[in-house]
Amino acid sequence: MMDSLNHLQLNRLQKPTFWLLGTATAMMVLHLTLLSRSGDAELSQELFATYVLLWFAVGSFVWERRHTLALQSGSTATTIGGGLLLGLLLLSSALPTSGSFLRGFPFVMILGMGLLASGSRGLAQYWKELLIFGLLMLNPLFKLGLDLINLPKVTAQAAAFMLWYTGFDVRLDGLSLLLPTGRVDVYGACSGVSSMLQMLYISVLFVLMFSLPVVQQLLSVSLAVLIGFLVNAARVALMAVLVAFSQKNAFEYWHTGDGSLIFAAIAVGLFGLFCWLAFLRTAPSLSDAGTSSHG
Repeated sequence: MMDSLNHLQLNRLQKPTFWLLGTATAMMVLHLTLLSRSGDAELSQELFATYVLLWFAVGSFVWERRHTLALQSGSTATTIGGGLLLGLLLLSSALPTSGSFLRGFPFVMILGMGLLASGSRGLAQYWKELLIFGLLMLNPLFKLGLDLINLPKVTAQAAAFMLWYTGFDVRLDGLSLLLPTGRVDVYGACSGVSSMLQMLYISVLFVLMFSLPVVQQLLSVSLAVLIGFLVNAARVALMAVLVAFSQKNAFEYWHTGDGSLIFAAIAVGLFGLFCWLAFLRTAPSLSDAGTSSHG
């Protein structure tokens, strides 16, 4: 009995898939650990939850295709893939808090693991995983593009409109929301860039998970970014009201505390509700409708 159990464990350890799974899991845990210890607030706080979600999604993608993946690699691809993973390990010690390194870590890891598992010819099997983490590498460029449209000003205008529409006596002066008893200045950190980009990544994940027509894919991504912007503008409007009523502690909570995470969750929830109602909910069949009408 014991000999057969040991033999089974030995056979499992000799399977390449076992080592690939163990290596991928270890690298994923390493990346999340480095993120949590990063001095970059954007990575350790704002994007950490996004990375956790995306790692989970990537793992699900690979697991669902585990029986159909072509696992065959040549010596050259294995050497390159192993070299990429070794390079990540070395840089993890040399540059453990570098924002550029931590953003590029998942993409390089997927590339290295893909070469190890399937070689250069089979790398196309992992295009979804590479696309997801490739977008995160471009996060600084996306931020730069949003800065070109003067997003703080647009956010201030949207927040001012929300306050005016709900009956507040508000006046907009540049980037400042002026209420009779207080004011809030909308700068880069409050412009909603992080919220919009987070919703962009989540929407891309959604269209990769479900087969939708191109028009619906574009609609989903565009609406997700818009939801991120509007929810953040609502948060700015709320903070202006709190300042006007001298609620300093409440202002800090919604500005830099857990309150900002609540608004992020609201944005994700609204997008999920839209996707379910618009694309995922199955309409009742005519036979069901007829049965219910005669019942």
